[in-house]
Amino acid sequence: MGNLDDVLEQSFARTYEPFIDVLERFPAMRVALHYSGSLLDWLVERKPEFIGRLKRLAAAGQVEILGGAYYEPILPAIPDEDKIGQIRLLAERLEELFGVKPRGMWLAERVWEPHLPRPIRRAGMEYLALDDSHFRDAGCAELDHYYRTEEEGYPVDIFPISEELRYLIPFKAPGEAISFFRERRDAGKPRLFVLADDGEKFGGWPGTYEAVYERGWLEEFFTLLMEQEDWLSVVTFDEYRRLFPPRGPLYLPAGAYREMKEWSGGFWRNFLSRYPESNRMHKKMLAVRRRWEQLPEGEPRRRAQRLLWAGQCNCAYWHGVFGGLYLGFLRAAVWQKLLQAEKLIDDHLKEPPYLELQRGDFGYSGAEEIYLYTDRLNLLLAPQLGGSLWELSWRPAAVNLLDTLTRRPEAYHKDYLEQAAPSAPAGEPASIHHLRAVKEEGLLEQLAYDPYPRVALIEHFFEEDLTLEQFARGSYREGGDFLMQPFEVQVDRLPECEGGGAGVQVTLQRQGAVGEAAPLLLQKKITLRAGEDSFQVDYRLANLGDREVFLRFGVEFNLAFLSGSDEERYYAIPGRELEDRRLGSHGAEEGVPEVTLVDRRRNLQLTLSWPEPALLWRMPVEAVSLSEGGLERSYQQSLVLPRWDFSLAPDESRDLGILLHLAAAGEREPVPAPAREEAGT
Repeated sequence: MGNLDDVLEQSFARTYEPFIDVLERFPAMRVALHYSGSLLDWLVERKPEFIGRLKRLAAAGQVEILGGAYYEPILPAIPDEDKIGQIRLLAERLEELFGVKPRGMWLAERVWEPHLPRPIRRAGMEYLALDDSHFRDAGCAELDHYYRTEEEGYPVDIFPISEELRYLIPFKAPGEAISFFRERRDAGKPRLFVLADDGEKFGGWPGTYEAVYERGWLEEFFTLLMEQEDWLSVVTFDEYRRLFPPRGPLYLPAGAYREMKEWSGGFWRNFLSRYPESNRMHKKMLAVRRRWEQLPEGEPRRRAQRLLWAGQCNCAYWHGVFGGLYLGFLRAAVWQKLLQAEKLIDDHLKEPPYLELQRGDFGYSGAEEIYLYTDRLNLLLAPQLGGSLWELSWRPAAVNLLDTLTRRPEAYHKDYLEQAAPSAPAGEPASIHHLRAVKEEGLLEQLAYDPYPRVALIEHFFEEDLTLEQFARGSYREGGDFLMQPFEVQVDRLPECEGGGAGVQVTLQRQGAVGEAAPLLLQKKITLRAGEDSFQVDYRLANLGDREVFLRFGVEFNLAFLSGSDEERYYAIPGRELEDRRLGSHGAEEGVPEVTLVDRRRNLQLTLSWPEPALLWRMPVEAVSLSEGGLERSYQQSLVLPRWDFSLAPDESRDLGILLHLAAAGEREPVPAPAREEAGT
């Protein structure tokens, strides 16, 4: 979900179509193919003639079409009913397109947990392939056959994928794979060896198109296989099951392929602990699903379910050698589907304008959070983390502006810093797992890690008059003890006002210290009303000490706008012409009363305004991460920080206000002046 159209076009031209071109020239060759529902949807719309070619191959018995879950979710991460529903949905689609009813399936990322046989079999699937590492973890040494497992009496057959074959094909000379089979030939019994892996390794991974097609690797491999037909047979899963029964029962522990276990620390769900960004999406998905259950049967329920399922697509929830979580457009696509589902559900169950307040441990961290949502906006506040803001979704555009990412160490950062790039033999592409390519000179020097989560409503007290460059490098020390510390919280309902809906005000405050232990009260009030595209944040800073204190006070907002270099996404400050207005630009502007971040691609703009002019910092937050092509720098979000410098005498307080307003790009609605509002009962 969310993959770029030009990426799909390139994958089709370099992988999907040329593979079938070669396969059609070898009618005796047998393969199993799996296409995700998302890719099928694209192929049906953009390449309908390709669907026809696949149908003819399936009808001829040359291709076995495998099923799976429609939107490629990690099955253990979604409810059983969704597992069953998604698998059945893809099976129905495959039968409609190809006239075949799949009995076997592809398990996304081969992430296995022992409870899966029950929902898989209930969905109509009978078999799948898992990596040989799964079997070894269960103490199974005989990997030349397939086995049967079960859960609660629901049986599923499991085939062991050979890791050695995965690294031979197509990265070594075709003859080496034939030698692999010949060395393991046994005159006394038939032996099974399974290759099941990413189709993109045949043309999509770096260097493979040239090797596989231009230099003829695949054609030579198929030719060699056919030449060994007196002792070596190529069969599909379904054919092999008709020839030989399974062994069993065999019970496999939770696992995945070896590389995934390395990336995840042994267990896929660890990604949800390691990356709060992934956990937020996952828990949002579960929360939306619980609300979906309230919908009565009918078309809205079916539409919301498809949106919810699309939001379960696995790619943005984890990170390994592919971009995954680090690709903002993949995260944005997940959030878009979940927010569209949420809005559809709420608009069907409630009469706009509406406002709801929920309190609970939504991230399952052990700390209470506050979730506010209206017919226009969603806000998620974390009192135990400085009262910071973790979700800011504008429902009309189905966009979460806090779909941000915190930069953190990855194991491969150290590998790149310490190891020289391994070289592949001449004429052979390196496996994607062995690449050490760097896409940009000096990239390793730009590695930076964030000492706190990059979200919004983050208050800073700076000890010195530091520069934006020092702040960007993290070469400074906080001048107070407020950053991400627990705040007291009070929630008050506001009565309906003239021309507006009901409101709520959340008051967060902390008594802490700045400078040389000078006592200070920091209070912020967030006011939100139903039906409005804005919310107000009012600050009060009070000197509780007996001497004057000088404050350099700033409020940090990280805002996700997908690209820092797109001319259609930019900053606008009234009355000023910025030398570089793109969202990837750096800058410090004095005396700014307002800034707007415009996104014409998604037709939205976000305006931050404050009545008292401030020094405004702006900068991009860019991560260094690994993708198929090597190490790369990727824009994650834009950081804006208004800052005020002032003194407070003993017992003196200072009030500051910030208004955040969202609108369609170019519609420049009048923004009301920030005003404090007293809470009612």
